Amino acid sequence: MTSVYHSGELAVQRLARAEAAAEQNGRSIRDAIPKGVAAFLTTLSFVIVSSADADGNVWCSMITGNPGFLHALDERTIDILYASALSDPLYENLRTDRNIGLLAIDLEKRVRVRINGTAALIDGGLRIRAAEVYGNCPKYIQKRRLRHRPDHRSSEQTVYRSDKLSSEQMEWIRRSDTFFIGSRSKEGKTDASHRGGAPGFVRFSDDRTLVFPDYYGNSMFNTLGNIYSQPNAGLLFIDFDSGHTLQLTGHCEIVWNEEQIKPFPHAERLVRFDITEVQHTAADSKLYWELLE
Repeated sequence: MTSVYHSGELAVQRLARAEAAAEQNGRSIRDAIPKGVAAFLTTLSFVIVSSADADGNVWCSMITGNPGFLHALDERTIDILYASALSDPLYENLRTDRNIGLLAIDLEKRVRVRINGTAALIDGGLRIRAAEVYGNCPKYIQKRRLRHRPDHRSSEQTVYRSDKLSSEQMEWIRRSDTFFIGSRSKEGKTDASHRGGAPGFVRFSDDRTLVFPDYYGNSMFNTLGNIYSQPNAGLLFIDFDSGHTLQLTGHCEIVWNEEQIKPFPHAERLVRFDITEVQHTAADSKLYWELLE
């Protein structure tokens, strides 16, 4: 029988001795959008999308809009009417590589759905053809309530680019309890996922190297399986007070060494991320998130 997993995912499942759980959880992967998921999509004001540029670098992006900007046309097709800035790498990336990973997430309800497939640029947005659709558990999602600034008018933004993190950006990451990660398999299939933990769970070796824990999860190892097969990945940190975003692209390595893992409470593995490029977008966003717990 053909597996729903690629060779990298299967390899990490074996290393983690999680084949049985992975096989069971893999049964939740569908090739169509259930009605409940379609209804969920219409309630959202933001979505996370991963893509790869012409050089194979992976970027993780946030697209925002009013509820309804994300909607299913049928059981395999989703339209996104973008309200985000077109300076984001996503839009240029789709001109050379149509593979995308989409994470639809409601932080307040702690609901998340992953949709992987291909995307095409259309007038006013994107059209996505879904190939894989499946939910993830709510574990590690920090509850936040999405708010809209009253009478917001401005869409001004400033983009800063670098090959390393500034001290202010490092402090932003140290305070973070949430980030998003985009990855892709050696076959080029792209995925977007969520990572959460107590503030400080992401640490630094220097201004170009991050280390973060991998906790017990659904044993599918979609992200780590991609990293195992090829190391390119992208991280996205959101400033939930201002709506500013910090996008990092670079290369990952899975760390299995127990002595290196020990300083990270409850971690089963670590991921080391080496930065090749940083994009900090300071936007006058109409969205912000209220911390609930």
